[in-house]
Amino acid sequence: MTENKIIEKKSIKKTADKGLEVRREIEMKHRVSKYPARRMGRLLSACRVYRIFSGKLFGRKRERLVSSLLVSVAVYYGLHTAEIRVTVHPSVLFLTLSAFTGSIMWQALMTESTVENMQNLFMLPFERREMVFGYVAAMGLYTLGTKTLPLFAVLAAAAEPGGVESMTGLLGAVHAALAAACIFALSGYAFLLGLFACLPLAAFLFSRNMAVYAALMLVEAGVLTELLNRADAYVFCRQKSLKRKAFKGGKGHSVWRYFGRYLMSHRNYLLNSAGLCGAACLLPCIFRGMKAEMVLPLGFAMLTFHTPLCILLSCDPFLEQAVRALPGQKRAFCVPYALFLSAVFLVTDIVFLCSWEMQNGSIRAVFFAAAFCFALAGGAASVLMEWYFPIRNWKTESDLWHHPRKYVVPGILLMLAGAAGNLL
Repeated sequence: MTENKIIEKKSIKKTADKGLEVRREIEMKHRVSKYPARRMGRLLSACRVYRIFSGKLFGRKRERLVSSLLVSVAVYYGLHTAEIRVTVHPSVLFLTLSAFTGSIMWQALMTESTVENMQNLFMLPFERREMVFGYVAAMGLYTLGTKTLPLFAVLAAAAEPGGVESMTGLLGAVHAALAAACIFALSGYAFLLGLFACLPLAAFLFSRNMAVYAALMLVEAGVLTELLNRADAYVFCRQKSLKRKAFKGGKGHSVWRYFGRYLMSHRNYLLNSAGLCGAACLLPCIFRGMKAEMVLPLGFAMLTFHTPLCILLSCDPFLEQAVRALPGQKRAFCVPYALFLSAVFLVTDIVFLCSWEMQNGSIRAVFFAAAFCFALAGGAASVLMEWYFPIRNWKTESDLWHHPRKYVVPGILLMLAGAAGNLL
């Protein structure tokens, strides 16, 4: 009995030793193949997140991206055939592409529809890095493919940059989109990251060497990618603060009170209005030496180019549905809306006239009457466009801000400005 027990113990020990050896071999193989398998899994997970967001941005069959490519090709060949040539310095080309792409990327990250999509995705299990890189890749490709590409087509056809300049400009656009995403994710260091992102362009302005510019952008792209690798996915899902100032309501309804609250809750619209007033101050410098009778109507028409305030119904489908459903709202809402836009246009026109008087002089009372007429016509035409031709099927707020419809009202008023100049 004792010998049999000893033999059984030895056999158990041998089988246990063999099991340990087999387990060690499996662990060694797993250690060798663990990291590539993990990386491949992360890549596939990031691709899944990218497909989800790109499907919402471009459509199921990527029709928005295809249409943007076709429009860019048509614009390029149209301008190239028309032989419209403009001399553009490489620094201006790089600055235009980078600033435009960075601002559009920031605006796309701030849109409320994107936040809602991320909230829905956060309900499912996800990995932090895969979510961040998949989301940034989708938003970056959307910005570059639908917004930057048409601008690059115009610049390439009109300025005819070389191959190296074109590739460097596109690299700058990609760098700007990545920098905007990183600044958005790490908002606590926004000032330092902004200075860091501007370093390559500043180096190019001093050295005039595109190789230095491209090398610095590639180095910064690696640093920004590592910073995004450490970012949390929840920082891209920013909700508006619930701590808002309480407004005292009156006894009755007031559309004007609603306009005031809307502007206070959308501060970027106020910044756009301030930028329009700044443009009104600069226009007299551009038109210096020209006759006021011919130039001032052109300025009045150009200053109706206020996109954010002209898309009040298009950007809020629920408000549009309520306004169209309730009886009598066509008059109760549209008339104050037109007067509100006319008042904003009139303020910018008065700033333009005051700036003209300080720089060039020769302002008469009839010019103020012309400003009033152009402001009233611009407000009424903008509301008619918003009521009868609202913008549908938009994905982000940048689609609203850069829709071709915004050129219709200023274009019509520019055509009328020539006739108004002869009357003045």
